[in-house]
Amino acid sequence: MGSHIAFFNIPALGHLFPTLGLIGELVRRGHRVSCTATADRAAYVTAAGARVIPYTSTRPGDTDPGARTPDRGEHIGRSLLNFLAETEHTLPQLEPPLLADRPDLVLFDRLAFAGHVFAHTHAIPAVQLWPMMVSAGPWSIGDAVPVDPHHPTLVEYGVRLEKFLADRGLTTLPAEEFLSPRVVRHLAFLPRAFQYAGERFGPEFGFVGPCTVPRAGDGAWSPPADGSPVALVSLGTLNNHWPDFYRLVFEAFADTPWHVVLAVGRRLDPAALGPPPANVAVVPMAPQLAVLAHAKVFVSHAGLGGVMEGVQAGVPHVAVARTLEQDVNAARITETGMGAALRLDGLTPALLRATVDRVAADPAIAAGVAAMRAEVLAAGGAARAADIVESCLAGRARGSGG
Repeated sequence: MGSHIAFFNIPALGHLFPTLGLIGELVRRGHRVSCTATADRAAYVTAAGARVIPYTSTRPGDTDPGARTPDRGEHIGRSLLNFLAETEHTLPQLEPPLLADRPDLVLFDRLAFAGHVFAHTHAIPAVQLWPMMVSAGPWSIGDAVPVDPHHPTLVEYGVRLEKFLADRGLTTLPAEEFLSPRVVRHLAFLPRAFQYAGERFGPEFGFVGPCTVPRAGDGAWSPPADGSPVALVSLGTLNNHWPDFYRLVFEAFADTPWHVVLAVGRRLDPAALGPPPANVAVVPMAPQLAVLAHAKVFVSHAGLGGVMEGVQAGVPHVAVARTLEQDVNAARITETGMGAALRLDGLTPALLRATVDRVAADPAIAAGVAAMRAEVLAAGGAARAADIVESCLAGRARGSGG
């Protein structure tokens, strides 16, 4: 009989989608999987075969026009503060049903602090999930971007964290260990070759690459019958309220051979952008995997999930980052020869179009994408991730048997 495995995640699709292949593989192997999910994410979890542990979230929904990217100067502190508030809100909802049906192993997203606290409080072995560049051990995002430890937002986070831990009586979880949890393994949804300082991470870090599967609700998509080259442009589902950029895309690709699939999200009315050129298809969300199967180039905000899906499909990248984390990913795209990165400051339609043309045609970039795609395929994906999870369960069984 299989084990009971609980996944703690956050509502962001860029964090949920990388886990779906692993969830499905564990279910296929006979394990019982429970996943935390908000109402608008439950269908993805159910389609993967898992039981939904429902909760309400403090995070902005896909249609909230007020969602904004934090200022770069406070991005890390604001993110930590926001997800600590999310933990305070969600843990009382999630703890009772999971104590009533205690899991054998907890898997928690890097930002799903509730999973870490739950596992620590109840002495359940845990695996930390990384749908982003791993910031632990040999490398930290603080090594790549400036972080002011005295920034008021970061100071506020520290004070609130101390109170949260004290209120829960977590004297065995020092504040300095909150972001560096003691877990049995780490699972990262990228290949070691894409990770900064990847060769320096020990065997406790499993770089399994993307665990990509088709998503519930994705419709069919076919490329244009006239053979026009396809460019996918998407800023994801979180920080995508960017009408000026979408209009810039209109201008960049009007009257060109490109067929552009432009995903603008659900935070704005596409009609507010004005009429698109005939060769630009504006959609709230694109069936990304289906479009990438035919695309010549992918223009994105450099979220790691999308970057990995592009690599898996063999598609070069043009990154237009908006956050510190995305800056790091964009820099890695250029360092590994997989594409180009553009800055928002000074971005023009002509520059965007010229960069897309260059990236799509450059044989050196094609070789860089092919090399990283080989690393992705060798990383093992969902099957290797499930093997690692099962090794953690086997270790627990051996430990419980003395």
